Amino acid sequence: MRSIPTSVRILSFLLLLPILVFAQNAPVKVACPKDLIRSAGPAFHQSLSTEEAAYVSTRSEEVLPGAWKDYLGSVTAALPRKASLPAYVSNILAPRRVSRNQDFPKLGIALSGGGLRAAYFAAGVLTSLDGRNKTHPTGTNGVLQAATYLAGLSGGGWFTTALIQANFPTVPELVFPTIDPNEPASNSRFGGFMTGIDLLLPNGATGNNTGYFEAVVAELSEKHAAGFPVTITDAWSREVARHFVNGTTASNILEEGTHGTGILFSGIQNVPTIKSHSQPFPIILANAIPPALTANPNDTKELSDIIPGNDVPVGSEIWEINLFETGSWDPSLGSFIPTRLLGSTPASGSGPSKRDANCVVGFDQASYIAGISSNVWNGDNLTTDFLGFTPEGPILQHQSRGLQRFEESFVALVDGGSNGEVCPLQPLLVRARGVDTIFAIDAPADLVLVVIVNVLDHSEPRRRFGGLYPFPKVPSSPDTFVNQGLTSRPTFFGCDEPSVPLVIYLANGAPSAKRRALGLPGITNIPTAVSRIALNWCVL
Repeated sequence: MRSIPTSVRILSFLLLLPILVFAQNAPVKVACPKDLIRSAGPAFHQSLSTEEAAYVSTRSEEVLPGAWKDYLGSVTAALPRKASLPAYVSNILAPRRVSRNQDFPKLGIALSGGGLRAAYFAAGVLTSLDGRNKTHPTGTNGVLQAATYLAGLSGGGWFTTALIQANFPTVPELVFPTIDPNEPASNSRFGGFMTGIDLLLPNGATGNNTGYFEAVVAELSEKHAAGFPVTITDAWSREVARHFVNGTTASNILEEGTHGTGILFSGIQNVPTIKSHSQPFPIILANAIPPALTANPNDTKELSDIIPGNDVPVGSEIWEINLFETGSWDPSLGSFIPTRLLGSTPASGSGPSKRDANCVVGFDQASYIAGISSNVWNGDNLTTDFLGFTPEGPILQHQSRGLQRFEESFVALVDGGSNGEVCPLQPLLVRARGVDTIFAIDAPADLVLVVIVNVLDHSEPRRRFGGLYPFPKVPSSPDTFVNQGLTSRPTFFGCDEPSVPLVIYLANGAPSAKRRALGLPGITNIPTAVSRIALNWCVL
């Protein structure tokens, strides 16, 4: 488990102090719907939620025909003189007549974890995939608009959250401040990543950060007063909010304020580009700590299944949070709860021990979801009221047919890459989604030699779940990836395997051609622990 940074120790102390100032909205009780839990169905015959199916269908009918046609135009424009594409390419991507159920490719983009390195690597790659990028035509412009799904975790989850809640701007508009820092902060405006200010210690390791920490803690007081436990992840999410959610400018980033409070992840469905189905369907990932390990952190059976350097067993449940529901496709759960009702308790028991359902809204703050996906504090349980796992609950207490589901007061969700699968491939492998091509943008590791560990690790859950998640064959050794240069260029896996998705794998494993010519390393090969990147960061 990770050591506890000094900043976290200070925050843990401050969170135990009486707080008089109220800022962040607390969850509010509401009437529960008749069916709080949705079963995903039998493992090999799972179904999408009605809302997701409708979003994907409408996007396929109204947006993808034009998007794939535009992408084809980008490819054609980038061809060498006198070169041409086979006729079948145009027939697939730009048919003369588009039927109601036209079978366009179903593409998913996966943005890996890896802190700020991953967020900026994702930004660079998606710039080249964005059809709105007219200044640097690449031949790949338009892939982003043609994607059906966009999945992110940890650092990739920061980027995904920022992008979707800010109404899908271009990457330069997202990363760099485009508003006057002297204007009042507003939840309707995004102030840029502002990573020139350290995420954890804005006044530096030797500066005085006490006032900043007090502001962060003050923003949690309403939630605490409402009876919900306040955790390290709550405080962490308020720091994340200042960089990756609307409502912050350079002039107020250190002060107590709104900083995205009230921007709910489920509420992003009301963003104009979501309502028009212009965005790929977004998914954020987290890992669940097994109940046995939560109850006994020294459980030898569970610990033996943890790959060195990771925090939870390889086969741990992978949870996803999307705009409509939260849960896991893994057979151990196979159930979902509406995202807007996170923090709710389903009815349980019978007779004298019967407990009625208890539902709340307002728990799914967008910054909190991004904080959960990057929650690396799972080993830092400092006090009984300051637990290092989230979300608080209970969230789900469900017994599905043939499966005894544990009952617990907390569902322990931590960083989406804690099991070693640092690229969010699993949600794009769900059979019900029918994704046939995955663009895996991978920047998870501090060393190039292990940059593809997430892909290799995927073989174990495939065996464990009996082929539930179809995945192409990949080299069994990291050395093979490096020796064959598979981390320095896009690599295609699954070309000769028609029953699995085609995976286009792009690793953060090599500098650009210009930097190679100068003998310089890649600018995004920086440690995950780096929590500050200046805006004048040189891009070559």
